[in-house]
Amino acid sequence: MIRRAKKAQALASLLQDRRVIICCGSGGVGKTTMAAAIALGAARGGKKVIVLTIDPAKRLATALGLESLASEPTEVPLRLKASEGGSGRLFAMMLDTKSTFDRLIERHVVNPERRRSIIENRLYQHMSSMIAGSQEYMAMEKLHELYEEGAYDLLVLDTPPTRHALDFLEAPRKMINMTSNSLLEWFLKPGLFVGQAGLIGLGVLRKGAEKILSVFDRLAGFSFLHELSEMLALFSELLGGFQERARAVYDLLRRDFVGFLLVTSPASVAIQDALYFHRKIDQGGLPFLGFVVNRVHPENFWKTSDLPSSWPDALRAKAIARLEDYEQLAKRDRKAVALLKKMGGKKTACASIPLFEKDVHDLDGLSRMYQELVNSPM
Repeated sequence: MIRRAKKAQALASLLQDRRVIICCGSGGVGKTTMAAAIALGAARGGKKVIVLTIDPAKRLATALGLESLASEPTEVPLRLKASEGGSGRLFAMMLDTKSTFDRLIERHVVNPERRRSIIENRLYQHMSSMIAGSQEYMAMEKLHELYEEGAYDLLVLDTPPTRHALDFLEAPRKMINMTSNSLLEWFLKPGLFVGQAGLIGLGVLRKGAEKILSVFDRLAGFSFLHELSEMLALFSELLGGFQERARAVYDLLRRDFVGFLLVTSPASVAIQDALYFHRKIDQGGLPFLGFVVNRVHPENFWKTSDLPSSWPDALRAKAIARLEDYEQLAKRDRKAVALLKKMGGKKTACASIPLFEKDVHDLDGLSRMYQELVNSPM
């Protein structure tokens, strides 16, 4: 019991010391619910917390007992008992990539007229959703924006399923590389697109380019070339801002107050995904908090000797078969947890959350999950 208490306290301390916690994992393992549980636990402990999801499945709202989430922070009533007291507050929001990208433009373009020209440019309006389709980078941008505001004691981020979350981790570096590309910088030179034809110097390509762009004009329903010229000229001043911001995001992910929590289930596919992601986190030099194995079948949950002796033989036989199946699942789960502990190393935390009788869909369920997390033997 003493050993359990010390290790449980260590995990609680890891969570307590962080200002940013990023929950990662493959789909269907309870990652979103875990993010909500951590946020709720910290809020009930007295912190001002925001939990942000970039998971389009919108399960976070359901877990918090809400009908939906907005693209701006929405406060979640903590519903504390009178005896619990507490001064914490909990907020939740869903990432809106388009509005996040618009705010990025607003931040880097100081001149109001130029900023308005970009936002109102029809080509930008057509393309911004695709540009912000780098959903992973927009998530990093929003995370950094919330951190810079300094309004919250803790930011909890719920990421997409594992393989997509790897894109999420690579997004800042890719943005740095893209905006540092010399070809892109040349292409964005304002002087490249001028006059009615829009192209100068490229004599051989000029006529062909004009024909192609005239097709775009007809398909788009507006002067594609003119608006492309305008947008690229306006965007040329953003390169430095994008590079600076991407580097800031890249650096933020590696700060000692940030922690990556990898959520998985005992299923073999999920375990392999978790190990793969752990290697990527380690290779990227990112601060790793530990594994959380969700929906673990407890051992010795029910014994054959516990079955009522008055049951008919047929019923007892069926119950015994079910118990044996359950014991096999419990053994599988025990091996899965042991494998993660072995592969993660002695210093890696590995918490187990038992399989609940029903899905978590309200604050009581989230609170129970949080208590299992911080009290789990590691």
